Amino acid sequence: MSLKTPGILSKAGVKVAIMTDHPCTPIQYLILCAAMAVREGMDEMEALKAITLNAAQLTGIADRVGSIEVGKDADIAIYDGHPFDIKSKVSTTIINGKVVYERNKNERD
Repeated sequence: MSLKTPGILSKAGVKVAIMTDHPCTPIQYLILCAAMAVREGMDEMEALKAITLNAAQLTGIADRVGSIEVGKDADIAIYDGHPFDIKSKVSTTIINGKVVYERNKNERD
């Protein structure tokens, strides 16, 4: 077991999904898990797919979630920088087509 494993498997053509061990590792750290896989050699786009589309396909729910398409359920977080950059913050969150959060530029996080 290594943080290099997702990248090694992905480069070998294996469809990879990254998950947390919730509640031991809370679900809100999923993006951090993907970022650590990138740090250890996984392609960035493959890491994004590992926490979205690949995960949905491997669990059999890709007809409902995992990619942004008409008719699918989607919660979307828009960051002010790259989502794998620890300094990036969520600026907007959209759930069921409605903006439910917008960070005020003057807001302290």
